[in-house]
Amino acid sequence: MVIFNSNTVRIEKDQDGTIMIVLDVKGESANKVNLSLLRDLDAGLDKLDEIASIPIITLRSGKTSGFAFGPDLHEWQQLQASGDIAHWQEEGMRVYKKLRDLKAPTIAAISGPCLGAGLELALACDYRLVYERPNTIFAFPEVELGACPAFGSIYSLAKIIGFEKTTKLVVFGARWKAREIFLNRLADGIAQTESQLRSEFTRLMGIALNEGKKNNRTSAPVSLRSMLFEKNFAGRAILNRAFNRIIEKNTPEEVQAPRQTLNLVSNLVTLKSSAIAEQKIAELSQRLIPSPTCKNLVKFALEDISRIPTAPVETPSPNRVALIGEGKTVAEWAFLHASRGIPVSIQGKTAEGLGNTLLALNRLMHETIRKGIWNAVEVEKRLSLIDGTTHATFKEKPDIAILTAHSFFNAADIDLFKNNYPDCMVIKSKETDPWQGEDACLFQQYPLGRFPCCELVIPEVSSLIKRDYLLAWISRLGKTAVTITNTKSSIATKVLLSGFQENLELLAEGVSLEKIENSLRKWGFQFGPLFWADWLGLDLITKLFALQYPIETETHELFSQMRTRLWLGIEEGKGWFLHHKKSWWPNLLAQNLAKHNLKRKIDPVSNSMGKVNQVREGRERILFTMLLEFTNIREGNVFKTEADLNFLAVRAMGWPVHTGGPGSWIRLKGQDYWEALSANYVSRFGKRFELPESWNLWFN
Repeated sequence: MVIFNSNTVRIEKDQDGTIMIVLDVKGESANKVNLSLLRDLDAGLDKLDEIASIPIITLRSGKTSGFAFGPDLHEWQQLQASGDIAHWQEEGMRVYKKLRDLKAPTIAAISGPCLGAGLELALACDYRLVYERPNTIFAFPEVELGACPAFGSIYSLAKIIGFEKTTKLVVFGARWKAREIFLNRLADGIAQTESQLRSEFTRLMGIALNEGKKNNRTSAPVSLRSMLFEKNFAGRAILNRAFNRIIEKNTPEEVQAPRQTLNLVSNLVTLKSSAIAEQKIAELSQRLIPSPTCKNLVKFALEDISRIPTAPVETPSPNRVALIGEGKTVAEWAFLHASRGIPVSIQGKTAEGLGNTLLALNRLMHETIRKGIWNAVEVEKRLSLIDGTTHATFKEKPDIAILTAHSFFNAADIDLFKNNYPDCMVIKSKETDPWQGEDACLFQQYPLGRFPCCELVIPEVSSLIKRDYLLAWISRLGKTAVTITNTKSSIATKVLLSGFQENLELLAEGVSLEKIENSLRKWGFQFGPLFWADWLGLDLITKLFALQYPIETETHELFSQMRTRLWLGIEEGKGWFLHHKKSWWPNLLAQNLAKHNLKRKIDPVSNSMGKVNQVREGRERILFTMLLEFTNIREGNVFKTEADLNFLAVRAMGWPVHTGGPGSWIRLKGQDYWEALSANYVSRFGKRFELPESWNLWFN
């Protein structure tokens, strides 16, 4: 019998008196924990108070896609804009407490993803039964969005699994699958088949009927590790310090959610009163969610979804892709295609170069075995999709050919290729060559796995069918694309080169290479311009630099001397940095070489600063230079909207997402700030820091 029914929640009562609460948001493929669902669940729980005796209550999802997830990012964005975000947190905490404090024991039956606010509702129940499906996971994504879990479950979570595991789940965003959930005591039963699910549910019902509610009796298990690190102040201090060091190393300074959430969890472990704990959780949540950082992170999370390339359903994707070139970048392109099931043919210039490319590809593939992503059979299956040749003809006809950054094709080679394969689309990806009749340009920064967005230039004369075909292909690669016009070179490369040039100026003034790199990373960049230059390699960066700054003779001499020393970049293990697997160190000899060759006078003001302030100002100079380059690009009407520019900056070149992109960051600091900064730098370093007239476009 249905005793409550709404657009999001349905409550049924069986003949034996047991209650079934079903989360089922109508018209949606998944249950989003939004205000509508919370209010309906609140009203439904009030209905249960009218029933005299309830033996047991079950909470489950009415969707096959999963249990529930939250927050609803679209609603969050609206509530952040209107200033009403506190209503969501208050309603969520009220429902969580009401569900937790029901007189009857509760069982949450979970199959599929159970994330964020959805997980908090599951944790409000006394018992949890998980169905072991490939996509059954527990996770809290809130900290990644610049917020924290808001309903109050962190307190009970810390009591159940302890400080260390709570921190890993809540602060560091661990994603636990069904077996981990069970082993970490967040599930009381686990099932792999339908029959096991029924059997486990019957068993848990029996336990619930006999033992009653469980939430008030839970406590973390006692072990030697917990005795050393969790049951005493000194041990918790050691753990806390270790976690803080991880956060300092991997999180931008301006993103406070991980730091403050860690402090919250650390405090909750010692609290005896749930009321005080809930107050602290509410205070932190209502401080973090309306913050500019959280707003920007939510905005880009939504943009990632909305910008997934779309094409008509009937649009085919390529059956085979040809890659023209050699080296690690070609290996990355081949790996990306093979991982998506797209066959690849590689054309190298020499047998040696092709062999090195295939060896690099083989290493990338087998690295996935070490990381547990694929097994040996899956790797061999993907390697079988790839073949290589040094000849102008392939075993099978490609549908798309990419002239990679290390392509050796000239105009005559392109014409010959088009004659051999007239139906194949030729995509230019090499920035140092002029447009030679290719069908489109696709620019992607390296390493490919770091940047989910690419730049796409399609000639205006191209047909809509070609455009849809390219977008379908990019979508299959798991990438998003920003379409740009009025340019035949990469926007991200232009901006990074401007930062690279200013970074060289700082080296010439004696500022530490390592400290500048670390400062940029702490501010939110994935890596600085010099590290990016090592990824591209000295040969390519020399050509790109010559195109953008043709009169910089001092720098070209510096590059020449680096070449004689074989400081060629990450593939050789030496460049501006010394590279070994996942470790890197500054190449102090390269730093001294730059200082000796460029011979810059040290500004008296900079000279009077401490080392810390010199590095901070150096970072600001690099950022300002890049912003000036963005301004020049915007003036050229390359982007349809500023949103395209901001998205490309963040997702295609690693601009810190917490800033909201260059445009948002410029407006946040204000016109007066930039005018004062420009005047200061012009007086000390020259006219390259003058604000152009087009700077006002950011404020119009």
